[in-house]
Amino acid sequence: MRSLTKNPLLRAIVAAVSLGAVLFAANAAASTITIYKNDLDTTDSRAEIHQMAPRANCERGGSPNAFRFQLGKKARECFYKVPMAGKNLQVTAIARIFKSTPPKVLRRAYAGVSLRQNNDGSRYQLVVWPSTRRYGLRKVQPNGQIINFGSRKAGRKVKGPGKANRLTLRAFTGQKGNTQLVGFVNGHKVAAARDDQGTSLVGQDTSISIGAKQSARGAIGSFADIRVAIPDPY
Repeated sequence: MRSLTKNPLLRAIVAAVSLGAVLFAANAAASTITIYKNDLDTTDSRAEIHQMAPRANCERGGSPNAFRFQLGKKARECFYKVPMAGKNLQVTAIARIFKSTPPKVLRRAYAGVSLRQNNDGSRYQLVVWPSTRRYGLRKVQPNGQIINFGSRKAGRKVKGPGKANRLTLRAFTGQKGNTQLVGFVNGHKVAAARDDQGTSLVGQDTSISIGAKQSARGAIGSFADIRVAIPDPY
């Protein structure tokens, strides 16, 4: 793991809060500055990732090059916190859903990255379903209601089970409270939306997750190469 700051968590919070409204970029091509990197390829780097609420029965597994975990009984989604908090952030990670996932679960299992997550589960989230080659950009409200900003098949832009999908989610809020959301999968911009209620999410956590709409018991996958960035003022 390499961080670009001596205290990445504190610096990320300060940077995101102080620069957020002033440095907002409304278009999808906004440039960014990376403030956190974690390849998740060592024991120490993987130790920085911790399970977060809403908690579920999740089991971390051994892998020399990635952060690997499996969902247990009654689990629908397992979230792990990335040690970067703030409002105006972009998160990128490489995700895999393994073919060893039970067939029924594999068809509905997704991997995702989230921003502005709170302990009540509210968040912005970008997910991919490798088995069906679909993606989804959504907002999860504190009451669990899901607002879909885009969800459809993406063909070859989303790779199948066992293969790596690079996910990037950006959420930047301007002075008027509108939040520009952009989702990329493997370098392709698959969704962009404006949330006029962009200040309604109070959470500031960043996370990675594996889940399914119904029970995801037995779903297994991994994450690697996490990057977190802020808007570039220049």
